Amino acid sequence: MAKIAFWITAGPDQAAKALSGLRLAERLRSSRNQKDVQVYLFGPGVRLTTDSNPQIQAVLQDLRQAAVMVEACPANVKQMGLDEAAVLATGVGLRPAGEVLVELVDNGYQIVGV
Repeated sequence: MAKIAFWITAGPDQAAKALSGLRLAERLRSSRNQKDVQVYLFGPGVRLTTDSNPQIQAVLQDLRQAAVMVEACPANVKQMGLDEAAVLATGVGLRPAGEVLVELVDNGYQIVGV
């Protein structure tokens, strides 16, 4: 079975683009029973965690309910001036991008950039 990771760089200013990747990740897991699906938020994408857009918050909640791992870059969280505790409260984990990217490649994930 395929391993798929969504690398989301689209932020709230590109909500439709970000939502397409987030929703596809959730549907692959919940509707197609794709077990190896992950989401990583990078650059402006980390702003999705605390954005007030109800569609974004709904899909993040759906990802949690579908047990899709969602992580974000802690350096980007700091650079964007976001509250780390607020990001963690959304259920999004924080791990350095380089560490995550190498791990995904080493473990055979196909990385889809959004």
